[in-house]
Amino acid sequence: MIPWIGTRRSKLARAYTKKVQQLVPGNIVLIDSQADLNPTTSIEEMGGKGVFCKEIEQALIDREIDIAVHAFKDLTRDNDELLEISCVLERNDFRDCLIGNNVNPRTIGTSSPRRIAQLQNLYPHSQIIPIRGNIDTRIAKQENGEYDAIVLAKAGVDELGYDHKVSRVFGTAEMLPAPGQGVIALQTRKPTNQKDTDITVMTASRNHWDTWYCVMAEKYMLAAVDGDCQTPIGCLSYVESDNIRMIAKNFETDKIAIENGPIKEYKELGHKLGSRLI
Repeated sequence: MIPWIGTRRSKLARAYTKKVQQLVPGNIVLIDSQADLNPTTSIEEMGGKGVFCKEIEQALIDREIDIAVHAFKDLTRDNDELLEISCVLERNDFRDCLIGNNVNPRTIGTSSPRRIAQLQNLYPHSQIIPIRGNIDTRIAKQENGEYDAIVLAKAGVDELGYDHKVSRVFGTAEMLPAPGQGVIALQTRKPTNQKDTDITVMTASRNHWDTWYCVMAEKYMLAAVDGDCQTPIGCLSYVESDNIRMIAKNFETDKIAIENGPIKEYKELGHKLGSRLI
């Protein structure tokens, strides 16, 4: 059985899906997301939640594909009666980075409320301007002079071989990443037949458990504040022995919280952390 693996059409999504193919061999199906089809429209104008995922998830529900590949931070749909996150890959670099003038940039391009809130502290004299598009498009805009600098996820920059363009990598004390940042998720159907069961078993066998516990805890934290990928919250978790350590900050309420507890209690830890940020 060779599964059909659905992913976005972007260069980065295709690069990540080739990594998935090394773990779960399959045929790639390229799908245009709402966000990809409307590259100049803001995420908020498109409705915010799920604009990178809905079309791929619908293809999975309609059995046009067997596995959906997502950036975990873009997911808004948790395990439900139809779909589940059966596997995550080991976390890549979770930090944000800056390309361009890192000393005194006049303009910085980003549309992320989380990044904007933290950049205002790091570069109080810079003007933060919205930017949309894939990594290549954003870098081209910066190099053409539309922005003095732009902020991107380090993992994506590294994956596409643009690490030599990075002028600053932000430490987590400077810029907390988005919940789930740097993680690739494999989504499958809840099994209703033998094929679904076989695919779920196959993908689950490739799961990186330490990463899974961390990002699921981060997802439950975000759910506790009814947030999504556009919510100005930074969060990072890591496994230490049999415990998860979590730190998060809500830049709307200016509340920061830390939690530490047994790895098996990831759901409770996430909810508890989120409730302290409201």
